[in-house]
Amino acid sequence: MLRTLVRRNPFSVGNGWCTVRRTFLSDAYQCREAWNARLATPILEKVNLDTLYYDLEQRFQQKSKISAIDIDIYANKLLDDAHIDEIADLLYKFRLTEDTSNTLPSTHHALVRNYLDHKCYGQLIDVLNNRIGYGIFLDDYSANLTLDQLIKAKEFRYAARIATLLALQEDFTNPITRALALYSCYRYAKTPDAEHFDDLAPVESEVGEADAPKKKKKDEIKVRVKFLRNEFFDDHFDLKDSQLLLGKAFVELGRSYGGVGSVVGLSCELLGLTLYKKYDQCLNYVQENTNKEINEEVLGMIRAALEKESNKDDEKYARYCEALDKASFKQNKESFEKLLIDLVQKSVSENEKLQIETQSKTYSDWCTQRQQRLDEELSRLQRAKRLKEIEQMTVEMEKEEQKLWFFENEDKIDLQIDSKRVFYPKRWFGKKKKPRTVDIDYVPPEVRQRNQS
Repeated sequence: MLRTLVRRNPFSVGNGWCTVRRTFLSDAYQCREAWNARLATPILEKVNLDTLYYDLEQRFQQKSKISAIDIDIYANKLLDDAHIDEIADLLYKFRLTEDTSNTLPSTHHALVRNYLDHKCYGQLIDVLNNRIGYGIFLDDYSANLTLDQLIKAKEFRYAARIATLLALQEDFTNPITRALALYSCYRYAKTPDAEHFDDLAPVESEVGEADAPKKKKKDEIKVRVKFLRNEFFDDHFDLKDSQLLLGKAFVELGRSYGGVGSVVGLSCELLGLTLYKKYDQCLNYVQENTNKEINEEVLGMIRAALEKESNKDDEKYARYCEALDKASFKQNKESFEKLLIDLVQKSVSENEKLQIETQSKTYSDWCTQRQQRLDEELSRLQRAKRLKEIEQMTVEMEKEEQKLWFFENEDKIDLQIDSKRVFYPKRWFGKKKKPRTVDIDYVPPEVRQRNQS
């Protein structure tokens, strides 16, 4: 994983030679000077993060609206880990507004670099995986930084997860990204727990069974629906199983390396199809390329993956195992890790310098773009403020005119008042009953009998 370089240190004592160890990408690839130059711009120099966060929070609660330039300024001003959770919260709220489509590319980049600088790898994976909730995506440069740092930290589980997210985008045109992603997947596939990288679940503290709180049983809520939709599985974004995701990444990477045109391409694609459990495609692939060269180490990984298969009664699985045993591959005995390291080093040596120059220019362009967007936002706010003032002034002038010309327009005003008067229709309470007639000469029976006696 690490390359050892020997160079002369002019500040050291003695012979002046020292040993330096670094990952695949050089320190110059970080473009630290160009990246930190954003902090010297007039916009970011005057920003107070606490005040800006309070203002954005109030604005969202009152108007449910946040501007893209404010989010970008907040993300680029971050220097410590005190506001890491706050920027994620603001991004989640910002996705609920109509201005989310105007998110600046520097916002994505700033968030990724801040997570990497503070080694918040788990939070970075959560944000990248929730594409709908946060809308953060990796570009080629940020993907290279992420993969290189995760490889350096030996966090192959996270690095492989990043590679699977890139594989779902089906874009491995950048040679450095392709090589680092393949190396990350390979290093993770060699680990004993390669089948289970559930990196989206939060890390829980170790609690004994006796001390663990009892979970309350949730009440089932039944909802009446008109009809049930047929279940649909797109075999792409719906993939959740880590082994299937890893297999799909290997397939995409193998095909990007020319498939049968190279030992790496053939080995990776066959390994990926096996992990992906596409045994019918595996069978066809073996039959079509039975005389091709495949790496011996990868072939052992394929057989180990087949041994762990739980559904060994499947007919396709049995036919694939039989065809794999009968296949006469030309086995390449070279270390597969060495092949991948050579690919990474070759891609870095050929493309690193150009990408450094391109990214440094991009950082400068982002500062210019940020200033332009801020000027446009200020101009829009000033224009809206002037329109509001003009409307208020018009209303006040109409009221003043009405006072000055009251007696001349008194009849007109009276007509306007009458026109605004509302006449309600009479309510009908039903047919009136006739009053009961009373007979004055009527004598009750009891009184009549008393008089007769």
